[in-house]
Amino acid sequence: MLNLRNNLPLLYDFYIVACNKSFSKAARNNCTSQPSLSRNVGQLEDILNLKLLNRSNKGISLTSDGEQLFNKLKVVFDNLNYDNEIKTIVIGTTRNIADNILANYLCAFYNSHPNIEIKIITDSASNLNNYLLNHRIDVLIDYIPQINFTEKDGFEIKTMSQFNTCFACNKSFYEKNKKNIKSLHDLSKYNLIIPGASRRRQMLDEVLQNNNIILKPKMQMPDSKLMIDIVLKSNFIGYFIEEEINDTNLIKLNLKEKLPINPFGIVYSKKTNKVALEFVELLLKR
Repeated sequence: MLNLRNNLPLLYDFYIVACNKSFSKAARNNCTSQPSLSRNVGQLEDILNLKLLNRSNKGISLTSDGEQLFNKLKVVFDNLNYDNEIKTIVIGTTRNIADNILANYLCAFYNSHPNIEIKIITDSASNLNNYLLNHRIDVLIDYIPQINFTEKDGFEIKTMSQFNTCFACNKSFYEKNKKNIKSLHDLSKYNLIIPGASRRRQMLDEVLQNNNIILKPKMQMPDSKLMIDIVLKSNFIGYFIEEEINDTNLIKLNLKEKLPINPFGIVYSKKTNKVALEFVELLLKR
């Protein structure tokens, strides 16, 4: 069993499938996807080199090996008291949301829950979505609307706040070019640095498309301090959320078009643990 040390999620997914005697019912009752459960159980069988389930058109049943494993897991999982045992909360979010809003929330939560370990995961939106579906994170903080999750599917989706967006450049570049940059159309003449594929980029592209504007950035990268540093040191114009540049020497460009407002919020399973729910409650209060 040593090779299962890092595969507890596979064991748990086998356990819930065995409890429900159905992949679809287990997925529905545990706010995950049927393909994910099927894939993870198959991976567990490969690791153990054992057949754990008999699959047929009538449903599933445990093999003798599957029944032995299930009985051992049942002792473990049935006796867990999650309210008392959970000592960690795992929060998934994008880098710029983490950089711009999370510090105060995390400090407040830690002050009221000093014995809870807090783990932050920053990644792409698609990866974060998969982490939530596969129970690798307890709470997702991301731009909304979140098209991947709905309350109908067993998730809660709550709006927290919103970011205003802007294009900005350094002071020297601004003084030389401010008279010539009045609209999004004018930006096509300059070197641009814009975040790559993301929900925030998608919202900007929708505005550009509605105004029949095509912008071809010379640089694309994840939201990060690197973008600010490049714009500060060059003749590039960058696309930012306003909070990112408030404490920098970048100058916001005043354009005639209305730029996207990016709402962000919280997504979590309705069956998540008590600690995660307390964190969500704090987020919504502040």
